[in-house]
Amino acid sequence: MLDSSLSLFRRALRDERGMALPYALGVTMVLSALAAAIFTYTTTNQGAAKRAQADQRAYGLAETGLSYALSTLQNAADPTNVSNVPSTTVALTGGSATYNGSLSGTTWTLTSTGTVVNPSGPDAADVTRTVSMQAEVTTTTQADMRPWDYLFVDQPSGCITLGNSVTLTISLYVRGDLCLENNTQVTGPAVDIIGNLHTNSPQASIGTVATPIDEFSASGSCHLSSVQLPCGPATNVYADAVGSTPPTITKPTADLSYWYSNAQLGPTSACTTGSFPGGFDDDSTLNVSRGEIDLTPSSAYDCQKVVNGETIAQIKWQPGSPGTLTIEGVIYFDGHLTWSNLNLIQYDGKAVIYGSGQVRIKNRADICGVAACDSTWNPQEDLIVFVAGSLISESSSTTVGGEIGNHVNFQGALYIVNDFDMDNNTTIWGPVITRSTTINNSALINAPPLPIQWMYGMPGATTSVTEVNPVQGSYAG
Repeated sequence: MLDSSLSLFRRALRDERGMALPYALGVTMVLSALAAAIFTYTTTNQGAAKRAQADQRAYGLAETGLSYALSTLQNAADPTNVSNVPSTTVALTGGSATYNGSLSGTTWTLTSTGTVVNPSGPDAADVTRTVSMQAEVTTTTQADMRPWDYLFVDQPSGCITLGNSVTLTISLYVRGDLCLENNTQVTGPAVDIIGNLHTNSPQASIGTVATPIDEFSASGSCHLSSVQLPCGPATNVYADAVGSTPPTITKPTADLSYWYSNAQLGPTSACTTGSFPGGFDDDSTLNVSRGEIDLTPSSAYDCQKVVNGETIAQIKWQPGSPGTLTIEGVIYFDGHLTWSNLNLIQYDGKAVIYGSGQVRIKNRADICGVAACDSTWNPQEDLIVFVAGSLISESSSTTVGGEIGNHVNFQGALYIVNDFDMDNNTTIWGPVITRSTTINNSALINAPPLPIQWMYGMPGATTSVTEVNPVQGSYAG
């Protein structure tokens, strides 16, 4: 019985030994397939990663080419030339970029394609990425604003005299000699003299030991009490930099005939709404026919020039304490500009106002951009520029085109074709451009709180500047 059971057990074992080999082969096949799958998966991922890297390189090359295209256009002598950005291929690290540009009107469309070798193999197509953007060509008018940074005196002969406790905190430019008298103090950032300096009083100085000015430059020599000495402390000149080559700056030219005919409000362009008392001219000739013109009379007025529903120029006066003068545009009067209102005159807006003859601000008439007449004035928001043509009657012996005095406060800019007088405790905030000047009696000229910006109608040399700038939001790629 026992022997029979053992025999059966041995036969079962012999049957199981016959199944081992198929089991082993099956496991081997499964493991081989799994290894192949893992290899394929890894290889595929590596290929995808290399392809993604190539794509990123192509994108970077495309952006580099686009930068080349924009730089080529911005450095072109004439950005409106349609041939400025031809199709160009440049070799770069890791590949190449091909860029080009096309012009429609004033808008350029710049395109660049970056190319790298496809890592998939020699038979695979190159990897490319394309980006584009638009750039606009704009032309603006720019003026040489350097003269408007100074008390600018353009008299090539004689000596410009500052005396009787005059104080300047504005920069000073003198074409001619400069003579400092009494207690004159010049503390503006720069003093430039095309000529000689004569410090005729030990109390007069340019800068101080404690607070030197930024720069002093004179093409000639310096003197203290008639003795020639080096330009510097020996002649009461205290500056961080002392030089002998001042910049060459030309006094701007006021084209009276042009603005007589082309001012937005003036002899040939009347008010479309309201009126100005007496008008702008009497006889259609540039000859100071209006005589004295009071811009701030006892009665209110409002004169506007409206074109296509838009006010392009205005002069409006409302008496009061303070009285308010509203201004805009370029305005021309064939006469002398005067003020009879002795209260504070606060102006609002920005305008260039021409008078064929003189500009006279006297007798305690304060004309300011802010009621306080102080450094809170912002000339980039409110600015009045008076241009005095200095046409004087033939019977007059004076050459004075502008006169400010007798406790006047004025905030704005003055351009005087001929000569300028200022005295008697008068304060100006802003530049003065004139041929010659007499300034004394505790007069003060301050630099404006912010630089004067060019306005249409201001005398000055202008140039047209063409620029190319990307159009915001136009990038694609």
